[in-house]
Amino acid sequence: MITHTDALLLEQDLTLSLGQRELTQPVAGQALLRLEWAGVCGSDLHVIRTGDWVNTWPATLGHEAVGVVLDCPGGEFVVGTRVVVDSRVPCGDCHGCTQSANLCERLAWVGEIVPGGFERHAVLDVALLHACPEGLEAEIAVLAEPLAVAMHAVNRAGRLPESVLLIGYGPIGALVHSEITRRSPHINVLVREPNPMRLELALALGARSYEPSHPMRMPLVVDAAGYATSVADSIDLVSNGGTVLVVAIPHQPITLDGQGIVERSLNIIGCNGFADELPIAMAALDANPDRYRPLITEAVLLEDLVARLSDIASRPPAGKIVVRL
Repeated sequence: MITHTDALLLEQDLTLSLGQRELTQPVAGQALLRLEWAGVCGSDLHVIRTGDWVNTWPATLGHEAVGVVLDCPGGEFVVGTRVVVDSRVPCGDCHGCTQSANLCERLAWVGEIVPGGFERHAVLDVALLHACPEGLEAEIAVLAEPLAVAMHAVNRAGRLPESVLLIGYGPIGALVHSEITRRSPHINVLVREPNPMRLELALALGARSYEPSHPMRMPLVVDAAGYATSVADSIDLVSNGGTVLVVAIPHQPITLDGQGIVERSLNIIGCNGFADELPIAMAALDANPDRYRPLITEAVLLEDLVARLSDIASRPPAGKIVVRL
């Protein structure tokens, strides 16, 4: 019987440590997992800086996780099944939930309302678990949740134009680029990214750099950056009648030109998480893992995660950081 697990602990004063967390024993409708890999998301970094969204302390963050079922009292999963964690925890009672979990009016997330993936073991509701395709590597399967987010964003954009401008080439921006070109290899994707390592990755993966010396408005602008003026900048860069797809979360109030939005007939589309794309993301990863492998540029052990998160602002990764558990 496993009663405790090693876990990254975020205290209410925002200090981080590696410690032990007590595990409840799984009951019918739950499963005990031995977690294998977890991904570091920008929203995790925001919580570490601010404490937003957490309701129980100390918190164990991490909503991008993959692991193996060790125990499942209700029999929903066979012991040994590799599963990906669905990060969404909807209330199940509101009008939004009747349409999709990501439209829940009180939507919460694994790692904030329940302990998340930065730990060696977890007990989660089976409703949050999806069996991986047989043979899909755990270190690639960990990309399923953020890839589902990228797929949902591209779905929300509708019919894709011949050229797209992508602002920000962090992990979600890179996955949006990958998903656009997976669907339509001929599309011209331009990237505006000030970090030279991330821009180098974008160019290596087939994007072109957006040159401010020769500015042009684009029919689709994807805000995957989330800085203070990124939405406003995206509006400035989109063509009349075009679409701004907001994928990144701006963590401060923003001011927009409402008159310009109306007079230029712009479409502003928000994207919250994902709808039914998680199984589709797992299938895409299984079909062509090498397409996504270059997006993972750094792997750290759980024991080293506190130190890495402490210097991430001064030493941001080129691509995705994943944690070996």
